[in-house]
Amino acid sequence: MWIKEKPTHLLESGRAKANFLYNKDKVYVMDNHLCATWCWLQKADRKKTYDFVHIDRHNDLLFPSPSIKADLLKNNIDLCKITFEEYLNLNENDPEEHNIKVKLFRWDNYILNLEEVYPDFFGTKYFITKEAYPDSEFIDFEFRIEEFIKNFDRWLIDSKDGWIINLDIDFFYSEHKGIYKIYSDELIKKIATILMENMDKIDAITIALSPECCGGWENAFETMKIFNDIMELDMQI
Repeated sequence: MWIKEKPTHLLESGRAKANFLYNKDKVYVMDNHLCATWCWLQKADRKKTYDFVHIDRHNDLLFPSPSIKADLLKNNIDLCKITFEEYLNLNENDPEEHNIKVKLFRWDNYILNLEEVYPDFFGTKYFITKEAYPDSEFIDFEFRIEEFIKNFDRWLIDSKDGWIINLDIDFFYSEHKGIYKIYSDELIKKIATILMENMDKIDAITIALSPECCGGWENAFETMKIFNDIMELDMQI
């Protein structure tokens, strides 16, 4: 179902705009990764800890809002209970220009914002990325995508925690000498199949299209169709 329906005319997502959010069972599909935190909290049991796999060209670990926990408490906001629209409308003062309001959750800070509010939310963190910036102690292990394909079954067996998979379609593209696809459809199908086969062991999967980082909407949707078909998401793309 569409939590935020895909508009007829898709706009640039940028750092802080969400065009749409789609959900089927444990899987959420969005254009902008900033939506992911809200999605995880819809499926999370706050008494549990969640091991975390982040497959993305970027690590999305910009510094969190330093006052987020105090601000939410001051305004009596429970992140676990707010609607998606309320989540999108959360703001903070711009760190450099305090008279300007900016979105609290953005595509580069949504992970550490959640860590700041709920320090016990994440268990072991596995990162499969292309860019190391910004450096962060949040990351426990870094792997190549081939290692994920080979070893994910073992990670599941060895863990007693819940699982969250956070995937960005831009991982499969590169900006070097223009934006082009750097992984085959066969590899992408393997990843989608692994996720589908282990759905009963995973608590939430978030997939971001990030069209600006894939060379446009057409590329992003073309790759998303692979996940849509294999994972039986029934998303009208």
